Amino acid sequence: MEVFDSLDGAQDWVLRLLLANGARTRTRGLDTLELFPVSFAIRHPRRRCVTSPTRRWNLPLALGEFSWHVSGSNELRFVSYYSKRWREFAEDGSTIWGSCYGHRIFKRSGGQPSQWEKLITLLKIEPQSRRAVLSLLDADHGLSPSSKDVACACTLQFLVRSGQLVAVVYMRSNDVIWGLPYDVFLFSMLQELLARELDLDLGPYFHFAGSLHLYERHFELAQQVIDSQPLLSFEMPQMETPGQLTRFLRHENRLRAGETVSAESLQDVDRYWRDLLIVLDWYRQAKDAGSYQSVASKIPSDSPYQFLLQNMVKTVQRVGAKA
Repeated sequence: MEVFDSLDGAQDWVLRLLLANGARTRTRGLDTLELFPVSFAIRHPRRRCVTSPTRRWNLPLALGEFSWHVSGSNELRFVSYYSKRWREFAEDGSTIWGSCYGHRIFKRSGGQPSQWEKLITLLKIEPQSRRAVLSLLDADHGLSPSSKDVACACTLQFLVRSGQLVAVVYMRSNDVIWGLPYDVFLFSMLQELLARELDLDLGPYFHFAGSLHLYERHFELAQQVIDSQPLLSFEMPQMETPGQLTRFLRHENRLRAGETVSAESLQDVDRYWRDLLIVLDWYRQAKDAGSYQSVASKIPSDSPYQFLLQNMVKTVQRVGAKA
């Protein structure tokens, strides 16, 4: 297994591997380069943000999808606020049935605890358990040829070892451009959220993909990323109190409704979560203005994510497009 210090390193490796050794395959009418199976690990999961401007990775989108998942929602209207591309996956025009990982993880059903709540209880009672697995794939839906959206992630397993929380993710299918960097961001954020809940250190993140692939439309971009300037080293701050998540989601909902957030309105939010909300507020302003370049001067100088937002300004991206 290849081991990297960051998502940047893993991304560079998989792109090189696919362009050099990928086999031509055609699925659902689209040409790809594919390798199978593929695995890698990231030593420092907080290094989950892509720093290359050439890659055009979108931090507000990653945070928006994280918010959608941890809220337990499967509503299209919520997640399509951050990327219109999600509309392609709504079979009834309003609901995401396959890729709604958070809905399966956090939603309670029939008065029973959610998978997340059961997971926490299990690991508190039996920290060394090998049964701490979240199931994300609906087999009946996934095996139907007519299904429009099928979950790419199948399982998310957590292991408590040597005082650290380790994450092991298995993907049946992984697109390295629109999927991989956002999947790693989401699942490593959940890993850290659980680590904070259990008062554990953050251990390594392991990623397995049954099919790792690069669509033909992204061949040129992949080569450009490989040829671009050396990657910077960026690590997100350590996550603060997970109990703040409810407050974070309340303010995120206000932003999607078009409201502004002020320093005064965020006084009840810890610095870690407040900094993430400030990124989402900047995104709201970009949507109103119609471009990221229009709000370049509004990037907060004291934000730990300043240079990631500046990367977005440097590249021509449509607001609401998946990059």
